[in-house]
Amino acid sequence: MMKRLLQDNSLLRVDVTHISTHGIWLLTTTSELFVSFIDFPKFRTASSSSLRHVARLRPDILYWPDLDIEIPIKHVRGFPLVAPKLHPIKRSGLQTKTKSVAV
Repeated sequence: MMKRLLQDNSLLRVDVTHISTHGIWLLTTTSELFVSFIDFPKFRTASSSSLRHVARLRPDILYWPDLDIEIPIKHVRGFPLVAPKLHPIKRSGLQTKTKSVAV
């Protein structure tokens, strides 16, 4: 059934823009996604060509036919990554001394 779906011209576009040691970056027509190797460890040992061969079966499903892996997009919606909130640095109260110059 998957082969029949892959031959269908109605598949939505998805491009692999980068493969790093941490995961795969994907670009769809509506968003940029990051598939983490920590969250999806089967991808870590896959070949680059297998990782690049990805399709969207439906707007909400990614499929890697060479690996026979199907993932709902909602499971990889980790991008943009959110940085933790930073707390302001507390100063010691010491101020640098400056000399005023008379002009």
